[in-house]
Amino acid sequence: MALTVQTPLFSFISDQSLALLLPIIVYWTYSLLFHWVSVQEFPWFEKYRIHTKEEETRNRVSLPEVIKAVVIQQLLQTALGFIVVLADDSDVVFDDEFSLARYQTWITSLLSLAGLQSLVSLSIIKTTAQVFYYCLEPLGRFTVAMTVLDTWQYFLHRLFHVVPFLYRHFHSRHHRLYVTYAFGALYNHPFEGFLMDSVGASLAFLVSGMGNRGAFAFFSFSTLKTLDDHCGYSLPFNPLQKVFSNNADYHDIHHQHYGIKNNYSQPFGTMWDHIFGTHMSREEANEIVRKKRERKAAARDFNSKATPATLSKSSIASSTRTRDEDVHSSGNNSGNDSFEEDEVDMQLESRESRGVYLDNRVRGRTELRERLLTRAQADNGFVSGKGQGGAL
Repeated sequence: MALTVQTPLFSFISDQSLALLLPIIVYWTYSLLFHWVSVQEFPWFEKYRIHTKEEETRNRVSLPEVIKAVVIQQLLQTALGFIVVLADDSDVVFDDEFSLARYQTWITSLLSLAGLQSLVSLSIIKTTAQVFYYCLEPLGRFTVAMTVLDTWQYFLHRLFHVVPFLYRHFHSRHHRLYVTYAFGALYNHPFEGFLMDSVGASLAFLVSGMGNRGAFAFFSFSTLKTLDDHCGYSLPFNPLQKVFSNNADYHDIHHQHYGIKNNYSQPFGTMWDHIFGTHMSREEANEIVRKKRERKAAARDFNSKATPATLSKSSIASSTRTRDEDVHSSGNNSGNDSFEEDEVDMQLESRESRGVYLDNRVRGRTELRERLLTRAQADNGFVSGKGQGGAL
């Protein structure tokens, strides 16, 4: 059994360097594709656009600013990656014969325990061992890497939301995008990008035990998946969006004010959201939007019928809601954006309730005064008539 040094996939670049550069190539190629589709506004694609072009004006950052920030982040991460690659110049060594023999031993042992060894030929055992070693083992390592990355990003992403300091100084930058697009997938603070993406991917690589070939496949695929989650289109024919429940429509909910405290999972599964109760479906999101529209309509109807005093209070509530409703209004906010929407709604409902109460109270007093005035007039007429009758 001889040890085998794995030769590079391409003669002009090492597999380590390819693992660093290929995700960048994937990033800009896929982003440009979706940007072209968005600019051309093909009718066939437009019906699957999650938000209208007009809604993009709610974004608090321009496309050139997003591209500039992504380029800077990729330069920093690639430079750091090359330092690591240059520091580790060891060859990747495999012992395929030993690994295949190990699988054959395991398979033979299992067949013996089941009493089926005499029914299975040696050639079938060898073929099965090759399937496990060359196909199932890499697939298993890939699955482990996806699970590790999902776990790391869920808890870190949620931490960046629930800790005001982290949200205010780092994660709020990414939420300047109300309407997401592929270019903005890695638009975030460099510190957050390093911690969430670079460290997360490195941990997934180390824990899974995959080699360099697996590394550039996994890094490129996770980049592609992240881009697709931010593409802004819910495409039923897109295999990535069909296979994975964590897709563009799912992540879009997280970028809206009503879903900013939900759907933290990225980029592959939604397991942790389901476990910790932070999952929000599109149906639930639509129901929230419907109720808020009804509440706004009721507030407008109330304002149109209210007395001047209550109208003034309702106008203040309405202006407060308009000012505070968009949690993406600034990247330099207080860090409590993920909590403001519910508080604003509660304040609005409280003010509207007080307005209705005051309006009813004023109307009640008016009606009481009218009844008292009518009674007084009737009493005066009775007294006046009685006095006249006596005089006669």
